[in-house]
Amino acid sequence: FFFFQGVILGVIVDRYNSSRELRADELEKAKAGYIKKAFDLLTTTELNVVTHKQLMAIFLILNDDFDEIPTIPQYEATLLFAILDTDGSEMLEEEEFANFGAAMLLEFIAFDKFEPALERYFPSVKESALYKKIRDIVLSPVFENGVDFIVLLNALVVIIQMYPILIGQQASENPHLNDGLIDSPWEIMETLFTLLFVIEMLLKIATLGWSRYILTLRNKFDGIITVLAVIATFYVYSPNSYNDSHLIRFIVMARSLRVFRLFLAIKPFQEMSNAFFGIMPATGRVFLALFCIVYSFSWIGMMSFGGRLNRDPNSQYSSLLDGTDFAGSFYWANNFNDLLSGVNVCYNLLVINNWNVFESGIDAICETKYYRFYFLTFYIFGVMIVNNLVIALIIDYFLEEVEKDGDAEDADALDDQANLVFDSDDMPTPKAFGRYVATLKPDYHRTPLTKKTVLKKLFASRVGRDA
Repeated sequence: FFFFQGVILGVIVDRYNSSRELRADELEKAKAGYIKKAFDLLTTTELNVVTHKQLMAIFLILNDDFDEIPTIPQYEATLLFAILDTDGSEMLEEEEFANFGAAMLLEFIAFDKFEPALERYFPSVKESALYKKIRDIVLSPVFENGVDFIVLLNALVVIIQMYPILIGQQASENPHLNDGLIDSPWEIMETLFTLLFVIEMLLKIATLGWSRYILTLRNKFDGIITVLAVIATFYVYSPNSYNDSHLIRFIVMARSLRVFRLFLAIKPFQEMSNAFFGIMPATGRVFLALFCIVYSFSWIGMMSFGGRLNRDPNSQYSSLLDGTDFAGSFYWANNFNDLLSGVNVCYNLLVINNWNVFESGIDAICETKYYRFYFLTFYIFGVMIVNNLVIALIIDYFLEEVEKDGDAEDADALDDQANLVFDSDDMPTPKAFGRYVATLKPDYHRTPLTKKTVLKKLFASRVGRDA
């Protein structure tokens, strides 16, 4: 049986990969065909090019007639034309126009918004040797390693505090925790950790700037926890009727979740994390198929077994359940008496949760053995096929992530946490736009690798990576 199940998994993985590659090829060919058709419609002159005026007219039509496309401001439309116009001729040839679809995935943010407020309002600070030294330290791996070490100490303190509770012992309550004063060793350490993380947050905001600080999910999480800890500290230790420092301890426990970021520094965990987030769009379709299967079988089960699994003494079926494992385990909620209860049963069977107990109840109320075909069919469609499909997705995305890692420098230029900084002076255009940060629009963060490669080519030889 397990050999047969392994064969099914192999077939599903092979079929899924083949269909996925075929669909990707078809989409690429279709997109290239549509771009070529658009280019042919626009090029009515002997020059066989798309002019600046024509492309601006396209953006105007997109803004007026296509609500699903975010409005493209005039400066952004001109900037997109300059990016596509790689030779600075103010006209787009067919090869340049072919990147139009890729360019539409970009959004631009003025680089000034990423400038730290300290440098913006006090320009002389940038030339300060002390500021440069602090900035170099904050941006260095040594600083992050130091923060990680403090996070580990914080987690260790939390474990020591909670150890008696974790092992099931009755923990004695320290009366100092409720006196509204910082006068116990634990309160001193919690306050010290809060102070250190406040300093970390302020240093990063001062040197990176607010806009750049909140770009990463990690900084957002760290900042929220730090702010909550500061608010809780002031609320507990300021003169008021509430003085229970356990509130701070709970927030400190949440802060200890930062220790998981250490795992992301390990390459295999990075690959697992990227594969997990990459699989999310595909799992949506799998869960939709699973929902349809569960809904259909729940309805069939309600029509076939509805009203039979009950303990109503007036029912002819209740006495049949006496002495069964189903009745002894109080599985009465697992029935097909209504649609939602049927969905509950199907999901229990999906994870193969005590199916033998449920089987004892069904076997008692059914006068024939043919009911087993219902559960066998559900097992084949719901467990063997869908479950193996999920495994196939995981294997496929993980292998893709491993292969992508080898070409990360060439193909992963616009990942979720990466941005491209470019200056119009580096582009072959007479117009001056200033410095911008180019990044993928939020809806396209999981754009396929091939598309990211095309996006990088848009900035070939004129892009500097922002550290």
